[in-house]
Amino acid sequence: KNGKKNAYNVHEKLELIDRIHAGQSKAKISRDTGVPESTLRGWLKEEYNLRAFVMTVSETEGLSRKRACTASDAPLDTAVYNWFVQERAVGTPISGPIVKAQAEKFCQEFDGDNNFAASQGWLDHFKRCHGISQVKISGEIRSANSEAASIFPDKLKADLEEESFTEEQVYNADESGLYFKMLPDTTLAAKNDEKKSEGFKQDKNRVTFLFACNKTGNHKLTPLCIGKSCQPRYFHHTNMKSLPIEYKNSKKAWMTGDIFKSFVPSVRCHLCSKRLPEMAVLLLGKCPAHPPAESLKASDRSIKVFYLPKNTTSKIQPFDQGIIVNFKKAYRKELVKELVASDNSITDHLKKYSMKDMMYLADKSWKSITRSYIENCWMKGLGDAFPPTEVNYTSNDDDDE
Repeated sequence: KNGKKNAYNVHEKLELIDRIHAGQSKAKISRDTGVPESTLRGWLKEEYNLRAFVMTVSETEGLSRKRACTASDAPLDTAVYNWFVQERAVGTPISGPIVKAQAEKFCQEFDGDNNFAASQGWLDHFKRCHGISQVKISGEIRSANSEAASIFPDKLKADLEEESFTEEQVYNADESGLYFKMLPDTTLAAKNDEKKSEGFKQDKNRVTFLFACNKTGNHKLTPLCIGKSCQPRYFHHTNMKSLPIEYKNSKKAWMTGDIFKSFVPSVRCHLCSKRLPEMAVLLLGKCPAHPPAESLKASDRSIKVFYLPKNTTSKIQPFDQGIIVNFKKAYRKELVKELVASDNSITDHLKKYSMKDMMYLADKSWKSITRSYIENCWMKGLGDAFPPTEVNYTSNDDDDE
């Protein structure tokens, strides 16, 4: 004996346990393998956990482990894993928040426990136990004109000082598309899942949102849902004024002169409430689909439009510094909650999910974006244009999308 301690995987432990059950003595097995009898007795005590562990993971993955990583709540762990396998078998993308929400739902159904909260630690342990990892399905790389982006804040500062605009009078607006029924493009998958990167045809129902807010975050305008149809079939027999989000239509679903006119009264009302001159600046990203700045102005020229330099929005436009991303994260969270609460499968529920349902979740998600976070995003993109403030460039939401 060289004194070196050997490590045995689950497969080797079960083989020796089977030899004991076949009638071989522990002393003989110990002499043949060098495994102490006390260790064999310990494995016999763990036999139930070892075999239960193998049943809940893939054969190759389970038998190659050196330790049986088991859950403290075995019924809950088994239920979540079985659900996970079923959803992945049909190609459903499963993210960490979906798994945690499903675990909380099962816990409530089993024990009536509303206090159980699936933490990140619980999720990490679940993934380790079952050999699950996250798979990236697709990605996107963006580029920007760094030189123009570095110059613009100083130019904006000079223009604001010349016109005597306060931070309360400076607005940004931006459009963004939302595939409101689309599931995540990443999924958790077991290591032996040969089809882990395969999925099914996604529902690509898309709407365009127009967001606007001022630099202080005190005025978050109600988002506009811009579509191409004048009277979408989703809103038949619906009082449009009762919806939490206003619907407008345009041929290209972009900012137009008519849509801009609906922006003006809300801005004036807010500035009046702050006892400020009813004058404002609206910053827009440079886009060929946008009309010229001269056509986007109040009749008395009290509200002006400035276009950001071309190819700079990803660096300096406030909405691109995290506001829209966090709106979409919040929306996905609300959608996950609704999917998990439904008695139908995820795909069946999405078939019945309408644009009207989407508007209520979008309204709740937009309200979750805080004033301080909005101001942080402004300072991150255009900080040199304004007096320095204490900012924290952290996310409004640190969960995976």
